Amino acid sequence: MSLFNLLGHCAIEDNLMESPALLSPLQRLRQRTASDQVAFFGAEQDACAAAMTLARRWGARHRRGECGVIVASGGRFEGLIESMASHFCRVPFNDLAAMDAAVDARTVAVILQPIQEDSIVTPASLAYVKGVEKLCRTLNILLILSEAHGAIGQQRGVLCEDTYSVSADIVVLGDHSSRSPRSAALLVRGQACTAQIEDLAGFVREPASPRFAGIAAKPQRSASRPLMA
Repeated sequence: MSLFNLLGHCAIEDNLMESPALLSPLQRLRQRTASDQVAFFGAEQDACAAAMTLARRWGARHRRGECGVIVASGGRFEGLIESMASHFCRVPFNDLAAMDAAVDARTVAVILQPIQEDSIVTPASLAYVKGVEKLCRTLNILLILSEAHGAIGQQRGVLCEDTYSVSADIVVLGDHSSRSPRSAALLVRGQACTAQIEDLAGFVREPASPRFAGIAAKPQRSASRPLMA
């Protein structure tokens, strides 16, 4: 399912109190996913960088400026994540014990791509994803789920969160389509809202067209606020 089909799917499946005609696609997505902030980004890499910016700011508030990040192997943007983290650790996929052992006082976020797609589609086990969520909640660490590789809708439910019955602090959504460049969206909740999402680099405004034409427009940057902590 492409990111754009996902937006349409949200409008169809939801029984909204307001008329769907009064809600934009992003508003529907925010309501459907119980997110505090939702926005489009010009490229998947931009959305991933925005997620890391939010994690860095969270670390500045709660980990004395540390930004340790643990990534389950197989993510598309490990190089970008490593460049933005103060401490980076890669652990084997589907190995909860390795994830648990990697967490330390510097850790601010765990980034997990539940559906691996390097050569074949490999979904994480239910016990693994639920275990990672419990670990993050117990230790007060941000859980970031990445669907930037186009895993949207490949398992049961609209998002991987539906499939595994978990709730992340940040979700990176990619566009599994033939568009170029591939656009993306970011869902942010609760304590992960450490900045206004529209002030982050790569943010693009929601198109007015119902066909979502020109989604990969030139990113809008704010001149009044810094883009990174």
